[in-house]
Amino acid sequence: MVVDSELSAPLSPLTFHVVSINLFNFIQPPNAFYDFENIYSDEQWQKKCVWLSDFIQQHSPDVIGFQEVFSPDALAKLVNSLGYEHFAVVDAPELVSDYVYRSPVVAIASKYPIIEIANVVPDSQLVAQLGLSDTFAFSRKPLRATVQLPVLGPCDCYVIHLKSKRSGINRDDLAESGLQGAADFVARQVLGSWASSLQRGSEAALLCHQMLIRRQRSQHPFMLMGDFNDTLRSELLGAFRHQLRVYRNDIEDAELAKLGQTALMSELHQNSLFDSYDLYLAATKCNATLAQDEFESSVALDDEPHPVRPPTHYYANSGSVLDYILVSSEFNPTQQQNLAHVVDYQTFDRHLVRPDYDRDRNSTDHAPVMMSFNVRS
Repeated sequence: MVVDSELSAPLSPLTFHVVSINLFNFIQPPNAFYDFENIYSDEQWQKKCVWLSDFIQQHSPDVIGFQEVFSPDALAKLVNSLGYEHFAVVDAPELVSDYVYRSPVVAIASKYPIIEIANVVPDSQLVAQLGLSDTFAFSRKPLRATVQLPVLGPCDCYVIHLKSKRSGINRDDLAESGLQGAADFVARQVLGSWASSLQRGSEAALLCHQMLIRRQRSQHPFMLMGDFNDTLRSELLGAFRHQLRVYRNDIEDAELAKLGQTALMSELHQNSLFDSYDLYLAATKCNATLAQDEFESSVALDDEPHPVRPPTHYYANSGSVLDYILVSSEFNPTQQQNLAHVVDYQTFDRHLVRPDYDRDRNSTDHAPVMMSFNVRS
């Protein structure tokens, strides 16, 4: 795996690059994020824009998913100047008062035509069946943009920013806890954390349901990118891992029940999500095995586990992978309907682990991630 590398191997003309990046309060002055005091100076704003422009120009992704966008018009203008003619948002940040905003939105930019956009909304009947409030909504509206990629064709690109781990209960929700002092603080932390977890897990499950509906109707390849605000191994994000436990007695569809085990699993995996990082590691291992077989090398393959996946976010001294790009079965070479395969995966964390104050101080608190794939010829 290449981490923040300035070098890249020669790639074929049918290689595409997809980036997900949390911009960390991208807001043009004189507007402010969350509080009157949070206003960038002109110099800070220019440095933030220059940092983003330099990153995009250096790595030239074909599709970019953005999170924490307060100024979508300014972002659209910036990426357009860099050659991205196609840009989309489906929501707007909320104006609190005067020039103070909250609830940033997600956005997408593409070098290739965006032929359809949609705001993904949860199924109201399922919301009720899950025991959620009838006012339930995604904390940030997910964006689905169908990008017309050369050779591959239409590809549904989802950009998300799931609920953070910050308390999901404020003073208006719980004016009195029945406790005081330290006990009151602890109780509010416990309840607030669980409220956020319920929101984030529900968002993942309900989004997955809408993605499957779209998948069945369109049959498009798809990718899901963004800030998940949790690790993919979290039980709350189990909807995205699709670790299927298949019991024959649970299959009600007659045609599906007729299939043998191999055909059945193949059919189920056509509707599964795969971590592009894992697909890259698998391809790297496979290529190493093929090279050893071809040249009959006496050097044994490295049986050591792959390096730990670089964190994309740090809190205090602890790092976590919160940013992901997941893909459909068309990007998995082990699946029958494979159309492409992941050839590279990079985490750009230099500004987090080796920051240059003047260059990076107004960048972002997340590491952008980039997945590269080749279309099968």
